[in-house]
Amino acid sequence: MRAGGWPWKAACGLIVGLGLMVAGQVPSADPIKIGFSVSLTGGTDDYGKAALMGFKLALKEYNAKGGYKGQPVEAVIYDDETKPAKGVENVTRLITRDNVVAIVGPVNSGVALAIIDIAQKQQITLMDTIATAEDITKRYAKEPKNYVFRVSLNDGIQTAFMIDYIQKRGFKKIGLMHDSTGWGQSGRDTALRLLKEANIPVAAGPEVFDQNDTDMTPQLTKMKEANVEFIMAYSLAPAGVQIAKSMQKIGVAVPWTGTWGLLAPNFLRLGGKELTNGVMAVTSYTTDHSENAKKFHAWVDKEYAAEGGDFWPVATAQTYDGTRLVLRALDKVAPDPARLEDRTYMKEVRQKIRDAVEGIDDFTQPVTKMKPRPFTPDNHESLGRDSGFLAIWRDGKVIRAQ
Repeated sequence: MRAGGWPWKAACGLIVGLGLMVAGQVPSADPIKIGFSVSLTGGTDDYGKAALMGFKLALKEYNAKGGYKGQPVEAVIYDDETKPAKGVENVTRLITRDNVVAIVGPVNSGVALAIIDIAQKQQITLMDTIATAEDITKRYAKEPKNYVFRVSLNDGIQTAFMIDYIQKRGFKKIGLMHDSTGWGQSGRDTALRLLKEANIPVAAGPEVFDQNDTDMTPQLTKMKEANVEFIMAYSLAPAGVQIAKSMQKIGVAVPWTGTWGLLAPNFLRLGGKELTNGVMAVTSYTTDHSENAKKFHAWVDKEYAAEGGDFWPVATAQTYDGTRLVLRALDKVAPDPARLEDRTYMKEVRQKIRDAVEGIDDFTQPVTKMKPRPFTPDNHESLGRDSGFLAIWRDGKVIRAQ
């Protein structure tokens, strides 16, 4: 189900406490603020709406336990509208005007690739909990200090699961498709590299399409003529539905897969059970993989029952854990709220929060499949090959692919 009834517009650009004040407590003149910029409208709005639930629950939990030195940590929330330029505007505002200590988001890889340069230059932690393009964490990996972290399976890891499946089934003729966005091109490059390493030739493609295309028959006709046995597609859910429709239209009856974007609620909503049946995608989270996951899923369902409950669990869970890591780092740094308007001091605080995130080694209660030390100086990816699997749509539900 979709959380379509939420007053998303009302949430954007507002500073909210997301917690209860202790009775009689006087608010701090300089509250600690964390930025959150994601797609609440546009092509990846389902990602953003699910992520927002995880973000809010992490802050609610933290503030209910006393917050930061007795004061609630506040959130500054913006909608990037799934537009890179808007993401740049939001992040710049969060840093220069809103004076946040760290930023969670975005959810769209194209937006992420547009804003990571700002986060790195301004030396502020950017906790990516959804976007998957490999370059998001790799672009500054060789710098003395990389300010970008991720709680999500990157495209390289997701593609590796696809290739594992291809090799296991013995497919020899592979077709490759991708959308025209920065994320789609990044996915294409990752797929070509990993297929080459696995000695698997591309029989057709790479074929490109626009996110708004409604007819994929030209690209898929080339796949059909090449007698491909399996198709890899870097596509968001709406375009994925069009791929499935076009395959059905011209009789391309081969298995195909994409990244976890094809598990978005709108894939089933737009395509229906029959059309999506058999489509595969990578995932890194199930609501029953641990006791922590089960409890979190029940909490989300209860808290947001009126909005559809835990309508996309993996996005909500990853953002919940990513936000908790930022809050854990905040506690370790322990900045003085009275000095946050001092730009030099704030710069030091942001730098220390980055260091603290990288050094966390006691994160023992995650809801995702994360190790107690999620990050190291050489690795800003908290989820790895042991964190995911290839799933398949069956009768409107997602199960593990055999």
